[in-house]
Amino acid sequence: MPKIIVAHYFQETNSFHPNPTAYEDFGVTRGEDLISDGRGVVNGAVDQFAKRSDVEIVPTYGAGMGAGGTITHECFEQISSECLEAIQQNSAGADALYFSMHGAMAADIEKDPEGYMLQEARNILGPDVPIVISLDMHGTVTRRMLRNMQGASILHTYPHIDWYETGERAATMLLSILDGAKPVIASVYTPTMVRGDELKTATGVHGTFIRHLERLEERDDVLAGGIMLGHPPTDCPEQGSRIIIVTDNNRELAEREALRIGQNFWDMRERMQCVLYSVEEAIENAKKANGSVVFSDAADATSSGSPGTSNDILKGFLKSDYTGRVLFPIRDEPAVKRAMEAGIGSTITVPLGGTKDSRFTPIEVEVTVEVLSLRGDVPIAVLRAGNITIVAATQGGILCDRWMYTELGQEPKTFDVIIQKLPHTPLEYYDEWAVRNMTIDVPGAASPNIKTLGHEIVPRPIYPLDEDMTFTPEVEVFEQAEK
Repeated sequence: MPKIIVAHYFQETNSFHPNPTAYEDFGVTRGEDLISDGRGVVNGAVDQFAKRSDVEIVPTYGAGMGAGGTITHECFEQISSECLEAIQQNSAGADALYFSMHGAMAADIEKDPEGYMLQEARNILGPDVPIVISLDMHGTVTRRMLRNMQGASILHTYPHIDWYETGERAATMLLSILDGAKPVIASVYTPTMVRGDELKTATGVHGTFIRHLERLEERDDVLAGGIMLGHPPTDCPEQGSRIIIVTDNNRELAEREALRIGQNFWDMRERMQCVLYSVEEAIENAKKANGSVVFSDAADATSSGSPGTSNDILKGFLKSDYTGRVLFPIRDEPAVKRAMEAGIGSTITVPLGGTKDSRFTPIEVEVTVEVLSLRGDVPIAVLRAGNITIVAATQGGILCDRWMYTELGQEPKTFDVIIQKLPHTPLEYYDEWAVRNMTIDVPGAASPNIKTLGHEIVPRPIYPLDEDMTFTPEVEVFEQAEK
């Protein structure tokens, strides 16, 4: 009976977030708690393994969170040692390891945590035990990672809606390897940092690449295909995009397809940049719109590791003569606390913005407290400042949740402008009914205006920091020892 170890090591690092990530920010699970019911990537893999009666599934350790600042060295050492110890304790007789990872982790000292973990897991398990990983597409696959794994299953959708399916694909690949498949990994790196609407799978050019990869994956001799887009807010030595094709003993096919997609990806690098609007331009466009308009504050997107405390768009509306209804979210613990103390119906003056990011200076705003609520354990206050409805929360992650607005009595469809602290959202969130969605060029830790982020570690030259660079894609092949 094949024994498959399962582990989870997951965070999306934003190197420009002003606050570091500590151990307490991670959710740590052990043993069976790692595979509790759900539709996440680990559940997809485990459910696929469980379809085989001849497989023993051994969940070991998970450390996971969403997006946040650079991981402290102490935190990195603790979660890494705990995870590796759990793998070590269950390594006797292990036949394979499935490792759920993100691809965009970075710590104070170790800038390739996933590569480190795969290398150490390989040292524990030896050269013959296959390791397959799953990844978010917004990350970097390093050569150290490629040397220490047999395959990777990468998210195919953006916005991300295929976590469970990505786990299923990883498990299917690993089972195929255990059944005798001989994985060959062909990979093409391109020095590109990309952001923008063209990355949306349903409508953008990136989706055309993904659909080609999905057709490839229908072949019996193709185990996996995917694209790591890179994650521009992660300042790391191998930042960039990477095509990965995994075949069953078909090196020629893997090389040909990886190189073809890699060349096409490089050729499309300029198109895969974000179209940006100043706050003033966007407000003028909103005045002319015949319906609801979305302003994307991608620079302060909490889903991309920003704090959620930017007030630049709010400042723009307060200075403008715009009279339509505006829905504006922000993370601001002091403002929520002040509203809670004052109570519903009170009119108070509160400083808003910049509480977790010194880029932004708080602004004094007179507001009426309309709603006070808890979503889970997160306090929320709905504040009204003239035509602007401000939804203030004490945590940034909740700002990604459109559905909370309706629960608070604020239906987004009834507003003329909705600000989202997200780069993009699933279609049903806004785009299926909004008449326009504009990405706003304001400062922030996740700014899609990539040149403004302040990279110091990424390889140079790299596009778009070096617009006039030349580059010829080349294929690299990684073949591990057969079991």
